[in-house]
Amino acid sequence: MTMNRFSISHLHAGCKTALCAAAAAVVLGAPAFGHTLEKHFAVTSKPVIVLRNTSGRVEIKSWSKAEVMVIADHTGKSNVDIETEQAGERIDVSTNALDSGAKGADVTTNFTLMVPEESQLQIRTDSGSIVVESVHGDLSFETIAADVNLQNVGGYLVVRTTDGSVVCTRCDGSIRAESVSGNLQLFQPVMDRVTLHTTAGNILFDGDFLKHGVYLLKSDTGNTDIRFGRASSFDLTATSMHGTVQNEAKLQPDKHKKFHLPRMSSGFVSGSVGDGNAKVEVISVSGTIKILNR
Repeated sequence: MTMNRFSISHLHAGCKTALCAAAAAVVLGAPAFGHTLEKHFAVTSKPVIVLRNTSGRVEIKSWSKAEVMVIADHTGKSNVDIETEQAGERIDVSTNALDSGAKGADVTTNFTLMVPEESQLQIRTDSGSIVVESVHGDLSFETIAADVNLQNVGGYLVVRTTDGSVVCTRCDGSIRAESVSGNLQLFQPVMDRVTLHTTAGNILFDGDFLKHGVYLLKSDTGNTDIRFGRASSFDLTATSMHGTVQNEAKLQPDKHKKFHLPRMSSGFVSGSVGDGNAKVEVISVSGTIKILNR
């Protein structure tokens, strides 16, 4: 197990000489130029990367090397402690403010990570953003106000956020995403298990429903748009208790005999498209639900 701790801080305003600057860099244990830290960790199989950040952008991409590269760039005004630890295939990275009461932009640290394609991620940041491309594994993300943007990722995905939004483009596997006020959007998903829930945000599902897939989309007060392709085959139940359901799907009687005829009203639609292979349930308390042909 190896552990490293680096304090990244700004030089005192009164320290202007080259000698003073060099001495400060030695005392802090930080890079002499700028406020950037770069670390490399050798791995042999599927690494687990655990990152805890207070504020900033976290960008993670895959590469072909059997190592994890971490670059931290501290841009805030307060002192920040960056701690890294490797225990076998697990790599922990965390930031902590050294100035009492510092928060927000004062402790902003941006991270760039390069990881093997098959990696597990456990990422948490309060504010800022998370961007992940071409990583396949069990991926979990937790934020307060940071948006999460996932592209070409796969595996078991879990996203929990309070005010952040989630965009997942060309993702495969399964996803469970929850937000209080953020929007949840899936574009061209290849997923057979989807659970989305937002209290006040909107939901967009733009893609095909896979055979035998199960999809639950719930937005309490926001709107939900589903744009499905011609290849989709699914049983549909859409309910908005105090809102409306607008349906363009050519519904047939339920293939599994739950209802003998398609049921449609201003706030409820049920029936089958094609052979009804997938199961799609859309629920809203007061929002508008739209079922649209893509």
